[in-house]
Amino acid sequence: MKKIVLGLAATTCLLLAGCGAGPNAQGTPPSSTGGSTGQVGGTGNTSSGNATSNQVTANTSAPTHTTLQPFTGFTTQGIAVDVPAGWKKATTTGGDYIAVTFTNPQNHLESVRVLYSTCVGCYMNSSGQPDPRLVVGEKNPTNVQVQGTGGLVATYDFPVSGSTYVGKGMVQVSNNQSGYAEIDIAVGQEHQTLVNSIIKSFNYSS
Repeated sequence: MKKIVLGLAATTCLLLAGCGAGPNAQGTPPSSTGGSTGQVGGTGNTSSGNATSNQVTANTSAPTHTTLQPFTGFTTQGIAVDVPAGWKKATTTGGDYIAVTFTNPQNHLESVRVLYSTCVGCYMNSSGQPDPRLVVGEKNPTNVQVQGTGGLVATYDFPVSGSTYVGKGMVQVSNNQSGYAEIDIAVGQEHQTLVNSIIKSFNYSS
């Protein structure tokens, strides 16, 4: 009888030890940089000093609830916009522009970029009229549409590098030659409800 009990105990121990075998999933922290490209026409300097990760796979395991909050960094320039709360902030500057990018710390491919530029000549066409299409900062934009009174607003889609995401953007130029503002949004399917809310909140009072 003792031999049978000992045999069963040994077999159970082997089975339990085998159940825990196998490699653990390993991951690297997401990059601090978003999917958006830089402003066309120059190379900017970024204030974020974090190292860029080699990880390129987005974390899209489950939708998360993201709330929006007002961004007041460009209040004196007349820009109002809501951005995702808790997303990592990085600032890039150039000769005539400043851009603030908010990146999802759980998925570096998701970002919201707000840009302000004082370059008036950049959006003036050959006839001396403002054309917001001339200052779209994203590469290879599609579905570009001019809207608003006086044609001062352009909306567009853009591909997000390293993903299948389709970003949404908007440029609004001033009617008094004070500059222009831009918003670029790159999010996955689980955050698509944020896009309309952010676009709706974006306003440039030049």
